[in-house]
Amino acid sequence: MKKLLLLSFLMCSFIAFSQESEKEKATEEEVSYVEDEDTDTETRYGFKAGINLSNYSGSNLDDIQDGLNDSRIGAVFGFLVDMHVAGKLRFQPEFLYSAQGSKEKALRADYLQIPLMLKYELTDFLNIQAGPQVGFKIHEFEDSFKNFDYAANIGFGLTILENVAVEARYSLGLADMFDEDRAPNFEGKNAVIQIGLTYRL
Repeated sequence: MKKLLLLSFLMCSFIAFSQESEKEKATEEEVSYVEDEDTDTETRYGFKAGINLSNYSGSNLDDIQDGLNDSRIGAVFGFLVDMHVAGKLRFQPEFLYSAQGSKEKALRADYLQIPLMLKYELTDFLNIQAGPQVGFKIHEFEDSFKNFDYAANIGFGLTILENVAVEARYSLGLADMFDEDRAPNFEGKNAVIQIGLTYRL
């Protein structure tokens, strides 16, 4: 009789444990499903437009006549792709026209810039961004600049409407942009503060 009671007790305990485990598993699946629903996993295409506040960072530019170090206010615009990577991490390559350089006309140059930004979503409306950038010179007012530019970017994005966001970014050039033969007395790397609006389709 005691063995029968013990066996019955063990059977009931096993059934109760199994039911509890199934409930916990179902709860975890529901939580996971909700988290997946909250994460935007779509690839989205969009446009970007804004302004640059640009100049050069370097040592020799301080010796140029007064006024050449004034920053240039220029336009930036182009296309972007916003792709989900994992969790709250997204990848945003861009293809931009970017007017850069200094206020002095002789120190201006325009580029096609390709930023490759990783974005981490801190909240539903705020993200931080960082990534490399490569640029190709497409226009200059004086024949004194190199053709290629490399930079490191850091910034943030703030969603203000469902498809509209404000992005602010600082781009620090990694290459001396002045040609050694055509501008031997100049030295400087691109330094750009960029503020823009993005619209995602």
